[in-house]
Amino acid sequence: MNNRDEQLKRLANVNEFITIIASMGRRFFNYTPDEGLERCAWMYLDKHGHVYFVDAYSKKRIYTHYSGRWKRFTNGGTLKSLVELFRDHIKRDDKMNHRYFEPRCPWGYPEECYPKLRSAAVRLGIMAPPTN
Repeated sequence: MNNRDEQLKRLANVNEFITIIASMGRRFFNYTPDEGLERCAWMYLDKHGHVYFVDAYSKKRIYTHYSGRWKRFTNGGTLKSLVELFRDHIKRDDKMNHRYFEPRCPWGYPEECYPKLRSAAVRLGIMAPPTN
């Protein structure tokens, strides 16, 4: 498998994980307008290898390689940091710290969601397993 194929596989795993995050707890990365058609954010890799995030609310494509504020990004700074971690995983196979989804994190998700999120992140290769 070449580098591009590996990046596309990691991209698919990140998009699956975004869907999982959007399906539980506070449903980050999810938007349901009044007409009831649920939308979920997603990421993609262009032909030049640049990673983009498509915002669920604004439906706008956001270039993730800029530092500082992202125009049209409707989530907060914590989620921007998470998207940056996803970008780095897609590009370089960087792994999230296994403590990222713990009840002490600033997510405000119900406590029962954290083990499910960690398990999914490890299964998808996004997070390093705990090294107990």
